[in-house]
Amino acid sequence: MIEIDHVTFTYGENNEHSAGIRDIDLTIEDGQVVVLCGESGCGKTTLTRRLINGLIPHYYEGKMSGETWVNGVKVSEQPLYDTAKIVGSVFQNPRSQFFKYSKVTSCLRRKKCCIMT
Repeated sequence: MIEIDHVTFTYGENNEHSAGIRDIDLTIEDGQVVVLCGESGCGKTTLTRRLINGLIPHYYEGKMSGETWVNGVKVSEQPLYDTAKIVGSVFQNPRSQFFKYSKVTSCLRRKKCCIMT
């Protein structure tokens, strides 16, 4: 289970208006599927790939209040390598995240002529 208890996070040291998330309160039960959608910059990545997987507060600097638990353990008090054993991310376009994918590769796969500039 994932529990997010009134978490607010802003990037940087003292800027309360920098991009981040504000007062997120969410519980995701085991086996539940949740879809986060929204405009670019609304906090989806901050919430999923940084807050739940432990990169916040261990890696990204900023100001955080509230707490996140995964399987009953506070993410902020658990080493990243322990969190990584139980939390993963699925990217919107895995091909562009995991593999070197270029215009040339794309053109070759479609067997079309490409002019690179």
